Amino acid sequence: MRILITGATGFVGSHMVDYILNNTQDKIYATKRWMEDTTNLNHISDERFEFIDCDLLDGLSIKRAVEISKPDKVFHFAAQSFPEVSFKTPVITLQTNTIGTTHLFESIKESEYNPVIVSVSTSEVYGMPKEDEIPIKETNPIRAANPYSISKVGHDLMSQYYFNAYGMKIITTRMFSHEGARRGKEFAVSSFAYQIAKGEKSGDYIVKHGNLDSVRTYSHIDDAIEAYWLCSESDKYGEVYNIGGSETCKVGDALDSMIEKSDKPFVKVLDEERLRPTDITLQIPSTTKFRTDFNWKPKKTMDDIWNDLLNYWRERV
Repeated sequence: MRILITGATGFVGSHMVDYILNNTQDKIYATKRWMEDTTNLNHISDERFEFIDCDLLDGLSIKRAVEISKPDKVFHFAAQSFPEVSFKTPVITLQTNTIGTTHLFESIKESEYNPVIVSVSTSEVYGMPKEDEIPIKETNPIRAANPYSISKVGHDLMSQYYFNAYGMKIITTRMFSHEGARRGKEFAVSSFAYQIAKGEKSGDYIVKHGNLDSVRTYSHIDDAIEAYWLCSESDKYGEVYNIGGSETCKVGDALDSMIEKSDKPFVKVLDEERLRPTDITLQIPSTTKFRTDFNWKPKKTMDDIWNDLLNYWRERV
């Protein structure tokens, strides 16, 4: 089988590459932009893995990637995925995530290939739910609250459009918070782990943070990858699925848990630069639909996540 992965150099995409190479005999074609950092995949030395130079904003390069890969499956992870960055670069965020996704779908539609497409949206499309809407179901209103989530609404709706209009085999996922090794330090809990690991070596026992009151349901990256793979093996075309873990806590509780795993006297310090103009504070999913359709449930805990993040950064700082 031939698999095209967009965004393969990122946190989730690189774990998907590992999963496929370790569990199948499939051939992977991974898109990357020119001069992109490939650190997350530098450990790969398998003839079943091949890079294709490509940019979501260049429709011709997307078309070329489809023709080279001749895909049976597509995992669409590529995105401008940092909410904080989206406040500073809203236009490029919208172009990458909405227009870029449209380039990909249009290229596949115009090709002779009809792959199963796992289209990776996000729980952030729900924005800030009302308290009586918790846990969040797939039928919850869309209330995107920042340029990133607005751009992913476009991604999400284009996914549904190409299924409805052209019968493309698209499954749309709205993954809630998922963390683990390789997570960029731009994201809150990975930033905490990075600061703790760095502080343990430097003696600077301060962890800077933003809003600690946001509530998140966390899942481990390994569980997320298994869920994406199950989608690709199914025929649930046109469906939209919430996917997420079973354990919920405040971001501040996650920070406290990681500090407790260090033997150094870390102090928490509010950094106003880390506060968002708008924030989403109640990300608690109902994942009943996905768990019922796929007989899936998380295998790892939040404690596994904190350990993996700390170990990852301790090896790198």
